[in-house]
Amino acid sequence: MSRRTALGVLSAGAMSLAALSLPGCAGGRGDRPLSVWTLALSPFFDDYIKGLLDSFSKANGNIPIEWVDVPYEAIDRKLMAAAAAGRAPDVINLADRTFARFIGMGALADLNPLLPASIRDGYLKGASRIGAISGRQLALPWYLTTQSVLANTRLLAKGGIEADALPDRWAPMLAMAGDFKRKTGKPITTLPLGFESDIPMMLLSDGISPLIPGPDGNLVSALTDPRILAAIEPWVGAFRQGWLPREAATGGSSHLNKLFVEGDVATINSGPNFLKRIAADAPDIFRTTTVRPAVTGTLGRAHIAVMTLGVTTQSTKPELAARLAAHLTSSEAQLDLCRRAVVLPSTSASLADPLFSAPPPMAATVTTEAGTPPSKEEIDAQVGIARAACAAQLPDAVAFTPAMACWPDLRRTFEDAFKRVLLDGADLRRTLAEVDTSWNGILADRPADISALPLVGPVGGSPRAATTTPAGAAP
Repeated sequence: MSRRTALGVLSAGAMSLAALSLPGCAGGRGDRPLSVWTLALSPFFDDYIKGLLDSFSKANGNIPIEWVDVPYEAIDRKLMAAAAAGRAPDVINLADRTFARFIGMGALADLNPLLPASIRDGYLKGASRIGAISGRQLALPWYLTTQSVLANTRLLAKGGIEADALPDRWAPMLAMAGDFKRKTGKPITTLPLGFESDIPMMLLSDGISPLIPGPDGNLVSALTDPRILAAIEPWVGAFRQGWLPREAATGGSSHLNKLFVEGDVATINSGPNFLKRIAADAPDIFRTTTVRPAVTGTLGRAHIAVMTLGVTTQSTKPELAARLAAHLTSSEAQLDLCRRAVVLPSTSASLADPLFSAPPPMAATVTTEAGTPPSKEEIDAQVGIARAACAAQLPDAVAFTPAMACWPDLRRTFEDAFKRVLLDGADLRRTLAEVDTSWNGILADRPADISALPLVGPVGGSPRAATTTPAGAAP
């Protein structure tokens, strides 16, 4: 799900970085400082990053380290120029969706031979999966976000629903949409459908893969599978009947928060950091907001948005660069970061800290006079509740973003076509068949195998792969 974390998530355009893997591109770098690029952390986290880099430098003979913080909008240009000049950074911070572009380009080094298993095994499996491709670990997970449900209890009450009675799966939530809209004139929930679409990852969270292995082992499209049509049809029907807002087709993830602040949707899946914006922009909405665990697919696993750290293949000091990446993502470093920002850690040791436990009940019930801004105690209590709800889901959560170089192109192709279904009345079955053909063309040029997919079983059930039955076969 395309989400902005509290620190931000990169949304990059297409790039060609073949120079990263060309022989000889890293020549002459032996005397240069070890370099690390991060995304949009400066100036708010300057002290934090500089402190970590200083401690690593001192522990390694006072080696010089160069830190460059890159704005999201500049990452394509800067990385392309640096790679072409043989000056790509040793350590690179990428969002999960940007990281996927690098898989087929040979841009990132395998960390398995560079780091001991004792370090690699300390990360949450659902988070580290994004970097685990065909037996290689191409990146370490850094900070994470997952979601909780923010529910407007006053609006829910108008529809005759108590927050505690809200379903925790998408299918029953959608089944309530028509009745709720008739009673209140407002949607019970909303999702990005046509832009930054959640649909492909929701399929995976239901245990239905839109990609399956072909005869040669490489992935092919499965969008003509009848089960995919059956899973998507209810969303199309709800949108066409007006049970979902029009913004769901074009508004991306940002429309969730906008509609919630305006009191125009009853529930959204959103991050704990958004509560601070609600408190500032809509105090009355804040006071009617309660927090619940995120709504999920039938597997019961929440989606994780992951920031990663990898070592580029241009690094002339890959062992040192890998240790620096491990230092920045260590349990101690991540816990410090989580105290400074409303994000979640990717290590089990960090997650065990009391910071991720719900605050005491009294702290969560501080009240002030209606119409006045919420107090710091009120805000901190609500954020604490939401952070604890998100943290409780992390051990079972999964990064449902496929780790494929061509995934952004597959997703864009799907979104462009699906918007026509939502807005222009295009036939869903025919559209899926057309996208299926387009996907197979893209996959033929940039193949990937089954290891790129997050194939997991249901929470509490026996492990199993997500559905990979060929299209047209019996489920």
